[in-house]
Amino acid sequence: MNRMTIYIVAGLLMVGLVAYLLFRLKQPSSTANYFISTQSESNERIQNLGLDKASEDASYLLDTTKLSFPNLKRETANAAYQADPDKDWVIDLIPVNGENFKKDDISKMFDYDWRSNFESTIYGFSIEENRWTFADAGDAPDLYSKLQVAIDVQDVFNDEKPNYDPKKLERYLIELEKRIKKYPAKIRLAHQESIEKAIQKAKVLVQLYHEFNQDAIIVLQSDKQFNGIKMWDALQSVGLNWGDGDLFHWSNHKDYGDDQHFSVWTSTEPGYFLPEEVKNGNMNPNDLVFGFSVPRSADPQHVFELMFKAVEYCQTRLGGKILDKNRQPFNLEKERKEMKELIGKMESKGIKAGADKALRMF
Repeated sequence: MNRMTIYIVAGLLMVGLVAYLLFRLKQPSSTANYFISTQSESNERIQNLGLDKASEDASYLLDTTKLSFPNLKRETANAAYQADPDKDWVIDLIPVNGENFKKDDISKMFDYDWRSNFESTIYGFSIEENRWTFADAGDAPDLYSKLQVAIDVQDVFNDEKPNYDPKKLERYLIELEKRIKKYPAKIRLAHQESIEKAIQKAKVLVQLYHEFNQDAIIVLQSDKQFNGIKMWDALQSVGLNWGDGDLFHWSNHKDYGDDQHFSVWTSTEPGYFLPEEVKNGNMNPNDLVFGFSVPRSADPQHVFELMFKAVEYCQTRLGGKILDKNRQPFNLEKERKEMKELIGKMESKGIKAGADKALRMF
């Protein structure tokens, strides 16, 4: 193929691509009205559509008094934030002549390019506040006596088929060596944990993640399709709120565990619920999927029991069959037993559902 032919073929491909894009832009899309909004804006949105009031109140089914939360001390405004040696590989930045680190200089060293290509958290020991805190936050203090670069080794190596290549960590040192040379003061790097030990730690964390990163799922499957308006009303009646991610949620208002006790989505495209599409009759899902992350849950056993009650209620309103995550007939006793066994195994490995460690790992 000569050069002229290549140019002609490339030109035709470009014309075809432009035509395709123009065609797509003209097509109606279920995501055409999708936008990011606050919860109050979402509430106003469904109110304007007349989808804000449930036909009955069955919210008593989601009884928070049935849940159990540990007694925790609230973090104060002066709480310390520092690298986690159980999860992070920590690189210390030490000023050779004892100078303090300045916020503006830190921002230049850990710029957009660093944040885009070297995922990490920068901590600093604030002179003014006498504590460790985030040194790269917008409202961070101005002066620090110490800096730490914390690299989450689970995130670095947590692939489908983990490749524990030391270069994945070595690159951080190489890049930092380049950057500290441009810093106004002389800095040296130090790390108490070797790359080999950090990789061994990563192997344990990744194995735990793959073993315990499990969701509790209950599916309400329609024989045909659920009526979208009736589906919306049933979910609201049981006490769920539509909002974050265009899903329905039972929100967790405690300072422990995940932000939601459980959420509801669907396998019907697009997977979430746009109120405009429900209102105009274009969203009539084939199923409703109720679920939550077990390790992130504040109280997975009791949340699961109440989630099942919510599914039962929706079944009485909408019909359909209750299935497990494998789309097999739901067996409550079997699910309870498996949940109890999973939580027991997690706790034997030092992972308590809903605790800070679990929220960081999963």
